[in-house]
Amino acid sequence: MPEPLLVLLGSTASGKEAAAVAAARILGAEIICADSVKPYRGLEIAAAAPPPESLAAVRHHLVGVLDPSERLDAKRWCGLVDAAIGDVRSRGARPLVVGGTALYLRSLLFGLFDGPPQDAELRARLATDESVAPGTLHARLALVDAAAAARLHPNDTKRLLRALEVHEKTGRPISELQGQWSGPPRVPYLALGLRRSREDLRRRIDARIDRMAAAGLVDEVRALAAQGRIGATAAKAIGVKELVPALGPGGDLAAAFAEVRRHTWTFARRQDTWWRRFPGVTWLDVAPDESSPVTGERIASHFGREIASQTA
Repeated sequence: MPEPLLVLLGSTASGKEAAAVAAARILGAEIICADSVKPYRGLEIAAAAPPPESLAAVRHHLVGVLDPSERLDAKRWCGLVDAAIGDVRSRGARPLVVGGTALYLRSLLFGLFDGPPQDAELRARLATDESVAPGTLHARLALVDAAAAARLHPNDTKRLLRALEVHEKTGRPISELQGQWSGPPRVPYLALGLRRSREDLRRRIDARIDRMAAAGLVDEVRALAAQGRIGATAAKAIGVKELVPALGPGGDLAAAFAEVRRHTWTFARRQDTWWRRFPGVTWLDVAPDESSPVTGERIASHFGREIASQTA
């Protein structure tokens, strides 16, 4: 049997990437990014993609492999990750899955949420309502499943239909059903989470957004928008969905960046809610002044001990 899959998770801006690089070098691991935006080329700033020095130090997978015009969902991502895990292990290295997209991690470790079968008649009725009054689907979903509505774009008709369909058929929000875990994991795993104080995380989020702005986030988004390369999935990314409307006449970039900050902090709090329900996570508290190499050593030591205990 192969070793358990190593998983490092945590909220956005918690320092996962730099610490993972340090840990991977000790563990002889390669990093597989569990992120919904890092797979896109040309969105390196918006995605807080690994810097060149990290990519040079440790081999990364699922970074810059898709055009932003392409759709990415949990099913496609899991297929890409399964292939990457097989590739890493075929070369005698350890895969280290690192990220903060909880739905992707849940799908990888426990399988995709199936839900009730499609109802063609219900979908046709809902689609007609949307064609008569655009925005109807999103407004209805907000009434019955605010969490799902918050993460879905009003134009994402496919997912809006599915969310409303699931609620109609089960009486329960799809966000709740997707957040449940039942049965054994599809792959054995060891999960370690980085945890910072609320104040430290808020400070790190603000600092990250300042760096993104200084690095040219506006120009990055403007260039992709001008080329017509921002697809439905990329359009929902924080840093993209706020800036695209602000690039037009009368746009307010300062207000857009204020929204980026607000949405990032909201997302971090939502991640924290997901992690509290995530099975089998050991938490590693990280102090504000702790360096990434030190955190990486702690991560490697933890995984090393767990692997040794399971193979003894």
